[in-house]
Amino acid sequence: MTVDYRRIGARAMEHVRHLAVDIGPRGSATEGERRGSEYAAAEMRRWAQGVSVETFRCSWTYSHPWIVVGALIVASAILLWFSPVAALVVAAVNLPIYVLLASGRGEVGRLFPKRQSQNAWGRVPAGAGGPEETAPAAVTGAGRAKPRKVVLLAHVDSTRAALLFKPSALKSLRMNHMVNLASVLGMFVLSALVVVVTGLGATCAPVSSGTCAAGTLIARIAAGLGSVFALIALYGSATLVHREVAMPYVHGANDNASGVGLTLAIGEHYAAKPLANTEVWCVATGAEESGYPAGAKRFIDRHRAELREEGTVVIVLDNLGTGELRHLTAEGIILPLAMDKGLLDLARRQGRTHPDWSVRDSVCNLGYTDATPAILAGLRTIALWAEGPDGLLINYHWPTDTFEKVEPETIERAATLIMEMIEAIDRGEDR
Repeated sequence: MTVDYRRIGARAMEHVRHLAVDIGPRGSATEGERRGSEYAAAEMRRWAQGVSVETFRCSWTYSHPWIVVGALIVASAILLWFSPVAALVVAAVNLPIYVLLASGRGEVGRLFPKRQSQNAWGRVPAGAGGPEETAPAAVTGAGRAKPRKVVLLAHVDSTRAALLFKPSALKSLRMNHMVNLASVLGMFVLSALVVVVTGLGATCAPVSSGTCAAGTLIARIAAGLGSVFALIALYGSATLVHREVAMPYVHGANDNASGVGLTLAIGEHYAAKPLANTEVWCVATGAEESGYPAGAKRFIDRHRAELREEGTVVIVLDNLGTGELRHLTAEGIILPLAMDKGLLDLARRQGRTHPDWSVRDSVCNLGYTDATPAILAGLRTIALWAEGPDGLLINYHWPTDTFEKVEPETIERAATLIMEMIEAIDRGEDR
């Protein structure tokens, strides 16, 4: 069966235009995000089954927890001059907060004020299309196995810009993350060192009152280094405060109206021409840009029993509107989570059928996508995105992420690669 990928790409572009232009900025847990989710649900009701908008509450910005990390660095650096034990306690508290934030292994945002967000989703059954609510959730028959599931995850929300993401500064963002890691670990090590060299009996006295000259010198050097870490943390925190008070939410055409547009266009195609052995779940998640993929986590938790059924595959679509296509091998600032090997092999095979597209592996080491909660839930997962020749996302988290910058050719190529992968999965070629 011949598939008109150009038509599907054009349909996806219509969705991208509506989300990025007609609706515009869609900050996490804002009215714009709600309108984007309602749009996705309204589109799915025309061709999908069991369409639902599921609300939840979550933090709406990553600034809050990262400012806390910076504040704890500053606090431990100040305390190091006066009470090394107190500094060590504060630095020790900061360690797990940082690890959870940077690795995506915990939703630190649960500790902060919350607003309402939502996920919009629907399913396209195998072998039967249409929006009838009474249609069976799975097609079964004598001697026929229950259909597999391909879950397409794409986040509706867009982020607030920050100076950290200014295009000229973006190449330094990975280094900034490593400096942040060094500051958190460094304050813990320096505090522990000062506690040791000043002696357990004198840890509450100022470091300048140490009786051992060598120990006092080491303590003063350590406290000085801690002050350097504190200055770096103050700069980072000031940047985040500036983000919250002075920077706008972006239109999010590439990130991630492109992923939602592709999800809707692909779902609509399979509703008209269903797969033989696989049903497609189309999920437009909320609050991915909130500092943790909260929408994906809530969706997976709510539907865990069905998602854990044998044969389920999760494909995350993110930033697929401009650049060259990539399949991610892993994601996370630290302690990266690996994508499913079988799905990676499949993506590589499909990519090789389009040698002029330069499809290849990449890694997300500046944060994480909706793939993180899926991987942590034990689901077979892969994430796809597109990036520039420098290996960075284009117009990433910056006001230039507009509809005019989205490339129809990239959208069409993404639709082709995704659908070729889905149809190969339907044939069982992902094992």
